Amino acid sequence: MNKKTIGAIIALVVVVLLVVVFTQSNKNNSDNQQTKKSVTIGMVTFPGYAPLYLAKEKDLFNDVDVNLVRIEAIGDLRAAMNSGQIDMYAATYDIFEAVEGNEPPGIGFLAIDESHGGDGVVVSNDITELKDLKGKTVAAEPGFPPFFILQYLLNKEGMSLADVNFKDLPSADAGNAFVANQVDVAATYEPYLSISADKRAGAKILVSSADTPGLIVDLLFASENLVKNDQEVLKKISDGWFSAVDYWQNNPDESMQIMADAFGVDKAEMEDIKSGISWLTLEDNQKLFDKKQSNNAYATFDLVGDILESNNSAGVRVKSSDKLSNKTIKSYK
Repeated sequence: MNKKTIGAIIALVVVVLLVVVFTQSNKNNSDNQQTKKSVTIGMVTFPGYAPLYLAKEKDLFNDVDVNLVRIEAIGDLRAAMNSGQIDMYAATYDIFEAVEGNEPPGIGFLAIDESHGGDGVVVSNDITELKDLKGKTVAAEPGFPPFFILQYLLNKEGMSLADVNFKDLPSADAGNAFVANQVDVAATYEPYLSISADKRAGAKILVSSADTPGLIVDLLFASENLVKNDQEVLKKISDGWFSAVDYWQNNPDESMQIMADAFGVDKAEMEDIKSGISWLTLEDNQKLFDKKQSNNAYATFDLVGDILESNNSAGVRVKSSDKLSNKTIKSYK
């Protein structure tokens, strides 16, 4: 056998090996694409959810293909869950529970953010304590956390919405009505909360969410099918969230820019929004999902239900035992 023949044989062997490697690589890629889980998360446009976008941008959800979609009405979010268009959605306790008719879909498995001063109640100078709210003209927007803080405050004094002259106004309009002396109390969120207090003589913020720890918390509510049958995916979503919060803590400038871009605001505005929000860590979740802890998620969920029921704000009563699961968080050691 001459050198030319040997060379041809070697070249042929190399080509065959390359074809085999290329074919196997394509097969592996195809298999990975076929086995990669896809999860769609629905939410309203609220920058508090921004770490979800950071996690997606930085590929922190491991091998889960996460789609983030904006659906601006809670009723439409519920409909999308019921139809299978989304697999989970973000909501606070009060927004999740304030339903008419059918039971709200989803089971809460992960707490992602908490309002820490971003929502509250501003009052005129003649109101110095909670009991002074009785008989006052109060403006707020149902379906938003400040409205629930108002109900919470009334409940603490044994009152309900029936004990005030309630006006249903959009949050910005509630603040404007307060500044114009048209109402005595406005339940609203920042920046309207601080602006309202500053622009009316003698006004003050009676209570903000900074004074009500654990009350205004956003959770991810996943489909019952995922909670019961695919804890692995829920763990990866949780990993992605925790990793994003950690990434933001270690890379604040880059992270804030990415999150600001996701919500169409500038970096300074995103940082200002963040000042009224806490992004929750694994340690925060372990406390919230521990029934022995004060202000735990189960106790708060049921308290919220009690208050909504007393104000006829929920047509269907749901219990924390059915609508919260600590299985995912307990899987972390």
